[in-house]
Amino acid sequence: MKLHEAQALLEDCFGGVEEGAPRLREAEDARFASRPSAVWLEYRWYVQARGMAEVFLKWERVPPEQLATAEATVLRVHLLGASPELSERGRRMLVGGRPSPERLMGLFGDDGVRRECVAFGRTGVTLEHWEPAGPRPLLEPARFEALTQVLASSDSTPEERHEAVQRLAEERSPRVVDALLGLLERKSSLMALRVLSEWGETRARDALHRALATVHPDNATDLWALTALDRRLSAWKRLAR
Repeated sequence: MKLHEAQALLEDCFGGVEEGAPRLREAEDARFASRPSAVWLEYRWYVQARGMAEVFLKWERVPPEQLATAEATVLRVHLLGASPELSERGRRMLVGGRPSPERLMGLFGDDGVRRECVAFGRTGVTLEHWEPAGPRPLLEPARFEALTQVLASSDSTPEERHEAVQRLAEERSPRVVDALLGLLERKSSLMALRVLSEWGETRARDALHRALATVHPDNATDLWALTALDRRLSAWKRLAR
């Protein structure tokens, strides 16, 4: 599927839906030109009712004059919140594709996300349902205490905090939100920002803006990631109005 065909498919499926934040198109922003990659990236955020469809589009990193023939390699939609209409629009992207679950084997592991994947030639199109089915069980008190101690300890390494955030995120609850927000008051954590932005916790925006203000301009990878999370939180904030 050519890039222009993937973009046309998106317009067919999501045309008329409000976009909660400006599109983030790497190829058009000089800040990301130095990101080491063989592909260009684009994000979009469609919002409706109580849900969001976050679109992730990837294509060959070709010069601007070759965009007409560029191949889209990945088209992925993350469904967050609860919007039956966005879910239905997302499923339209899969129509006509060849089911290709093998593309996902070993790529994501058992992370609790339900995925539907098809292929249009070399292009993988995936619909990801990020909202869990039913409530998540609470962590055992001793386990919760041990993980939050890792976040609070000044001796913890960034890797240990990253792992603790991942384990805490298995329980989606107000106490976990408070623990992650508390961590961000003390230290920057990309993993905590990812989790809170996925959950629509807009109170994380101040910490995210602090992280953006301190990231080095030459660090295009982190700059891209943080900017995308900021746009995601902006979209959640628009939904809350």
